[in-house]
Amino acid sequence: MKTQKIYFWTTSIFILLFCAGCSSVILEVDLPLLQEKIYDPSAIRYETLTSNTVLYLDHSTCVIDARQNSSVFNALRPQLGQYSDTLRLIKGGVFETIPLIRSDNRVFQVLQTIREDIPYSDILKAVEQICNSNQQAILITDCEFLKNNLCHDQDPYLSEPFKHWLQKGHVIYIVTESYMELARGGRYDKKRFYIIFTDDRMEAPISHNMLNELNPFINNTVNVFKLVNSDLQAARDGEMVEKDLTFSYESRDGFDYIEIDNDWNDIREYIMKLDKYGEPFPEEPPLPLIKNITFNEGENYIITDMEVVASNITAQYLALSDSTATETAEAVNISDGFIIDKQALQDNRINVMLTDKIFNYLTDEYGGNLIRLDFVITRVALKPYDADTFIWQSVYTPGAAICVEKSIDNALRDIEVVPTNKDRKVIYTVFLKTQSYN
Repeated sequence: MKTQKIYFWTTSIFILLFCAGCSSVILEVDLPLLQEKIYDPSAIRYETLTSNTVLYLDHSTCVIDARQNSSVFNALRPQLGQYSDTLRLIKGGVFETIPLIRSDNRVFQVLQTIREDIPYSDILKAVEQICNSNQQAILITDCEFLKNNLCHDQDPYLSEPFKHWLQKGHVIYIVTESYMELARGGRYDKKRFYIIFTDDRMEAPISHNMLNELNPFINNTVNVFKLVNSDLQAARDGEMVEKDLTFSYESRDGFDYIEIDNDWNDIREYIMKLDKYGEPFPEEPPLPLIKNITFNEGENYIITDMEVVASNITAQYLALSDSTATETAEAVNISDGFIIDKQALQDNRINVMLTDKIFNYLTDEYGGNLIRLDFVITRVALKPYDADTFIWQSVYTPGAAICVEKSIDNALRDIEVVPTNKDRKVIYTVFLKTQSYN
């Protein structure tokens, strides 16, 4: 009996000591809370446009010639009133505003009255109005901007409003049509511009209707150029975690959430291909922890480099999830625990590898680790385009009018517009829940 008591107490003490070293806490992640408290406050937010559309017409030879001679303009003309809620006639520096009812044919009636060329059209004022608004717009003009008896066809005067519109995450379609104009005793090769200010994320952007009407003329009579910095995207393309691991996956609004059930010893062995001493297995290259994320080429930019910004947000998440908590916690930067496979990047794929530094950042304090991975664009290349599309023979100065082409180039190269800027550079986010580690 005495021996049995000794055995019982010895066993009990061993169990208590063993359990004292174990954490009974299991990290549970509430995805709606993760969305609301962690992801949403940091997500890129684009400004939204209303469904209203303003039609700007340059009361000049450009539109007079279009009405009389352009098959492109006359293909669009019956629909301009259907697309637009307001008409603004640019009469030099004065804008005449005409409310439109889409069921009538007011635009056609107004076009019949445009018979006189009114000089000194303030095109800059028109574009600034558009880009400072939250409405879609169509501008039909030759982009000749004269002020104080000076023509600005050598100046990139549209750079700033173009930049402002793109910084909001919107899109500009620039449709060009060549035509001849008699002016100042000569014939000039000029360009007519149909510029569409819109946002392709809208349910029914005006560009869809316009481009549908223009489709028979594209690459024949007209050229279409899309100016945008918000079209670089990434998406899952297959299983994101190696089959040797047990995991679950859920796609949320703006991010993916992955739970890996295996412990970190399994990850070290099967993914990192390291033995228990941290030495690599001979002739067994490591595998990506996260894979099968693909990204596109944009209309104007190509991604040439990217990095992963990683944070252990376990303490931060728990502090935000506790309604009684009086203190906040900061995320811990653990970026040197991850690396992007540069070879896969050349094929527009994102594969994420682990480094042995990851073990410096894992904890057993909270019953698991919650890690945030942001994939960040660090370098882009500008896609080439035909600059001559936007250049015409200047009526007022020797040589070519380069104002539109230089405005486009300036906008695309601006530090606040390129997709490496702070409001565009995160292309994809993954939240990863793993086991504890000690």
